[in-house]
Amino acid sequence: MAVYATKQDLIDRDESMLWNFAIDRTTGELNDTYINQALEQADDEINSFMTRYALPLATVPSMLNKLAITIAFYWLADRDQQATNLLEERYKNALATLREIGSGKRDLGLPQADKPTETSLGKVELVQDNERLFTRKSLSGVL
Repeated sequence: MAVYATKQDLIDRDESMLWNFAIDRTTGELNDTYINQALEQADDEINSFMTRYALPLATVPSMLNKLAITIAFYWLADRDQQATNLLEERYKNALATLREIGSGKRDLGLPQADKPTETSLGKVELVQDNERLFTRKSLSGVL
């Protein structure tokens, strides 16, 4: 199930475009499978840039909703090679915005995922205490 946008969001944005891209020619109705696939592809792309935030998000900011709609329309159009230059440009702009969000240039005002603290050198040190793999007892008979 899509998180960032819904079928109704696509209808509200541009119903005629949705009918053009997602009509099932055999039934004359909207093909929910096509729509759900496009919305899930949009979710996957957005999530791939949201590494700074704890997912799933408790609330979806309107910016992410708009980006999801743009990306979903692009994937619906691309399914039948109907993507125009305008749709492709909007899609690329949406990805650029997601890159800015992912890099921290834009803030969504959401809680960020917990990250390890940095040392005085600015590098993260992960220390894990594991049981020794090689001991005299485990190597007995080998040496």
